[in-house]
Amino acid sequence: MGRGGNRRSRGRGGKSSNGERKPYVKYEELPRDNEAFRKYYAAQQLVGEEEFSEMVETMRMALPTSFRITGSRKQATDIHEQIMTELIPSIKDVSIEGAETEAPHPLEWYPNELAWQFSIPRFVLKRSPELSRFHAFLVTETEVGNISRQEAVSMVPPLLLDVHGDHLVLDMCAAPGSKTAQLVEALQADTDTGATPRGVVVANDADYKRACMLVHQMNRLNSPNVIVTNHSGEHFPNIYAPASKEGPQTRAIVQFDRILCDVPCTGDGTTRKNVRVWETWKPEDAYGLNPLQSRILQRAAYLLKTGGRLVYSTCSLNPVENEAVVAHVLDKFGGALKLVDVSTQLPALKRRPGLHTWKIMTRDGVNHDSPASVKPGDVSRSVRRNLESFFPLAPARMEQLQIERCMRIYPHLQNTGGFFIAVIEKVAPISVVEKRVAAETEQPATDSSACLEVKVDTGGEIESASEVDNSQVAAKRAKLDEAQDSEKSDVGLASYQPDRPRDEPVLRESPFVFLDPAEGELKTIFDFYGIKDNVPQRGFLSRIENERFRSVYYVADSVRQLMELGGQRLRVVNTGIRVFGRNCVKDAGCEFRLVCEGVSQLMPYLADKYIVDVAFRDLKVLLESVNPLFTELSEECQTRIKAVEPLSSIVVCYDPTKHSLAGAAPDEEKPHVRLTAMLAIPCWRGHASLSVHVDKAQLSSLIRRVLGHVVDRKDTGSSQLANNIRSQVKTPAADTGSPASGADGSS
Repeated sequence: MGRGGNRRSRGRGGKSSNGERKPYVKYEELPRDNEAFRKYYAAQQLVGEEEFSEMVETMRMALPTSFRITGSRKQATDIHEQIMTELIPSIKDVSIEGAETEAPHPLEWYPNELAWQFSIPRFVLKRSPELSRFHAFLVTETEVGNISRQEAVSMVPPLLLDVHGDHLVLDMCAAPGSKTAQLVEALQADTDTGATPRGVVVANDADYKRACMLVHQMNRLNSPNVIVTNHSGEHFPNIYAPASKEGPQTRAIVQFDRILCDVPCTGDGTTRKNVRVWETWKPEDAYGLNPLQSRILQRAAYLLKTGGRLVYSTCSLNPVENEAVVAHVLDKFGGALKLVDVSTQLPALKRRPGLHTWKIMTRDGVNHDSPASVKPGDVSRSVRRNLESFFPLAPARMEQLQIERCMRIYPHLQNTGGFFIAVIEKVAPISVVEKRVAAETEQPATDSSACLEVKVDTGGEIESASEVDNSQVAAKRAKLDEAQDSEKSDVGLASYQPDRPRDEPVLRESPFVFLDPAEGELKTIFDFYGIKDNVPQRGFLSRIENERFRSVYYVADSVRQLMELGGQRLRVVNTGIRVFGRNCVKDAGCEFRLVCEGVSQLMPYLADKYIVDVAFRDLKVLLESVNPLFTELSEECQTRIKAVEPLSSIVVCYDPTKHSLAGAAPDEEKPHVRLTAMLAIPCWRGHASLSVHVDKAQLSSLIRRVLGHVVDRKDTGSSQLANNIRSQVKTPAADTGSPASGADGSS
C-alpha cells in the first residue's frame, strides 16, 4: 500500500515548497522513469539484466483493470453467468479507433474464475458507446457490492491468509477495504446459505476518515461479523478475556487466529497506476518507513495466537521495507515465528523467492553492502539510528530463517503491479503473559486455545474492560518525516510489550448500545412483525441520540462478545447490518420498516404473512413500475398482500428453484439470464399499491440481470395522483400509503 501523505505540494499544479507556482503538466506527459530508481534496483539484482529492462518497461505501462466477483454472495453464480453470456460477447467484436478491444478474461490463478482482468483504458470505457453496457455493469455492480474493483496482486494476501468461518481475524491497516472484503467473504464461505459464521473480522485503520471510507466498503457486504475500528496499528489495544474462577490466575489477552498486515509503504510497485511515484521516488523514503513497519509487524505477532497465521505485505519492491523488516522481526522473537512455505499454493501465480542479500543507497547515490561502509555524513541522524535494521542479517542466519519463502511478484511476470508477501506462523508464545497463561492451563506451547476463542452462546455474562487504552490517530499512508523521527523499538523475546498507547480524541458518533427485545421500541417491532422466538436475542443494537434511535442494527453473537470485552478500549467506528429503519409515514402500523440490507438476515425469523412468494410475471411488474397497483398483480399475489396490514413492510420473494422455467412455453416471459439465487425484495404495502424499497444502484443491478435492459420505470395513474396529493397536503402516506423515500422507493 502506498504512503499517500501530504499530496498538496505534489499536485500537477499548485505551489512548490519554495512558494513558486508549478507549471501544469498533463497526465500523459508526466515522467515515467527515474535514474536513481534504475540504479538502486539494478544493484539489488532482483532479476537478470535483460529481464530487468523488461520489468522497468512494464512498470512504465498503464495497469490493466481487474475486478473480483463477491464470492460469498448467493448471486455470484448469476453474475458469472451474466459476464459469460452477455458482456463478453458484446465486447469481443468491438474495435476502438481501428484497434480491437480485449474482452475480460479470468485470472488463471484465482479460484473459481471469480477474478477478471481487461486492458481497456478507463477513458475509452467511459466514452465509448459500444462499451456503455460493460461500463454500466462495472459501476452498478461495484456500488451494490456484487463485484469489487481491485488490483490483481492485492488479491493474493487474503488468499494466503487461509481464513475459515470460525476464525477471529484482524486487518491492522484495512482501508480502503478491498482486502478486508476478501477476508469477510472467506469467513462466510464455509457457512451454509443464510447462516451466520462464528468468526469475526476486525477491520482497523489508523486514519479516522479512511476508517469511515472503510465503513462504506463493508456496508456493501451486509455482514454481521465485521467491526470497523480506529487505532494506529502499532498501538492496537489489548482486549482481555473474561476472568474465570476455575481458569488460570493470569487474565489472558484475546488473540487472533489470522492477522493481515498490509502496512504503509513507499508504493514503488504501483508506478503503473500511480505515475507520480516516478517523479518523487528516492531511496530514503523506505528508510523512514522501516521502523513503523517493524513496529506494526511486532504488534501483530504479539496479538497472534500461537498456531495462528499472519501475512505481511507491501506494494513495494524495496528489500528495506520487505525482507529487512521480516528478517529482523523474526530474529528478535527467536524461534517463536517462522516463515511458511506457500510455493505450492496458487500454482498458476508466477512469483520469485525472497532476497537474502541487498544493498543500501545513501543520498550521494552510492550503494553499500554493510553499515560499516556508511559514513556519518552519508545519511541523516534518524536514518543512522536505525541503519543496522536496513541491512541483511548474517548469511547463516538468513538461511536459517528461510527468507526465500517470502514471495515477490514482479510486474512483467503476469502483467500486474509489484508486490511483496510473507506468510508467517507463530509456533511459540512471545510475551510473559502468554507463557504464564500457557503454563497455568498446562497447555503445550503450540496450543492456540490458551487464549480466548470467541464462541456463540457462552451463556455467561462477560466482564467489560473499564479502563481506556487508546492510541494516537495516525494516517495509514504515513508521512515520511514523522516515520523518520520514530525511534527503534527495543523488543526482547521474553518480555515484549507494545509501545505505551497515546491519548486519542473521542470518536464523533454516539456509542453503540445493545437493545433488549423484551422491552421498549424493539419489543414493539418484534411484536408487529411476529419475530420468532429463535431469533438471536442479544445481537440488536443502535446509536441512541436524544433518547431515540433511528435505526436498529444486528451483529453476530461473537461480535457482541468482542465489543463487550473491549469496552472503551475499542474505538468502534461502525458495526452490524441495518435491519430496521424509522418510518416517516403517518398512521403506519409500526414506526419501523424493514431495510434492504437486513432482509436476508431477518427473513428466517419473520412471520410467514410478511413473506410473499411471486411468479416471474409479478416480479417483472414490480421492477418495471414505481408504484404498481395491486390489480396489476396476479390474484394469488394480491391475496397474499392483502393479508398484511396496510402501511407496513413486506418481503417479495422470487425463488427460481420453485418457479422452474424448464417446461415453460417458448413465448412465455422468463429472466434474461439463468438465475440460481433467490431474490428477496423489501416493499411497502400501501392502501392500494406496492413500493419497492431498494436503493437505485441495487435496483438497477437487479433490473439488468433479470430483464436484460435499462427500464424507464412507469408511474401508474394512481401513484401520480398520490404524488400530487403529497406535494399539496404534505401527507407522506396519502392514497397509496407509500412512505417518503428516495426515487424508486429507495431509502
